[in-house]
Order: sequence, then structure tokens, then C-alpha cells
Amino acid sequence: MIRRRREGAPGWSWDGVEPRAYANGAERHLLVGAGDGAGQVELRYFEIPAGGASSLERHPHEHAVLILHGSGTVLLGEAVQPVGSGDAVFVASDEQHQFRAGPDGPLGFACAVAARR
Repeated sequence: MIRRRREGAPGWSWDGVEPRAYANGAERHLLVGAGDGAGQVELRYFEIPAGGASSLERHPHEHAVLILHGSGTVLLGEAVQPVGSGDAVFVASDEQHQFRAGPDGPLGFACAVAARR
């Protein structure tokens, strides 16, 4: 299965994927999941608008995140670190976390998680 990025569409979008409203104006796109035959993993794309942030959350599943475009910060536990295009972030189980986009544009990242959470 290949999920193709939409040609000529503004921003980041994929054929057959409808974005879902997420926290604070962000969008979530499910790129690969159980409906695609993936039994163990989900691959999601999130886009946080300029100056916005994801939910401040903590949960039992871990994440592997790759920043695709933009810049901002990530809160991991008690530490805030800068992030930008190409950076990889690991969010451990039960670690408090939040992604925040910088003021100059959206922050877009891919996130891989276990399908069964």
C-alpha cells in the first residue's frame, strides 16, 4: 500500500486521507492504520498552526516522531527543547509532552505509535 501525497494541494495532504481536527487548531491525518492492513503500528501526520500547540498530555503508549517541516519546541517531562525539520523525538511511556509551533509557520511531524493502545 502506498499513500500518495496530493499533487498541487496546498500544505501537506494525502489522497484518501481526510484530516481530523485535533487539539488547539491542529490537524491529524491517519496515513497507515488497521484499515490498511497494518496490525501493529499506526503512522500519523500532525500539523500544528503557527504559534499553536498540541495538547499537554501523558499516556501509556510511546511515540516516535519525525519533524518534517517547521520549527518550534517540545516539552518532554520538565524540559523544553527546540525542534526543527529533520529532528527525531522519542516520547517515552507516561512522559508528559507537548509540541509547540514557532510563530513563523506551522509545525508538521510524522508520529508512529502502536496500533493497539
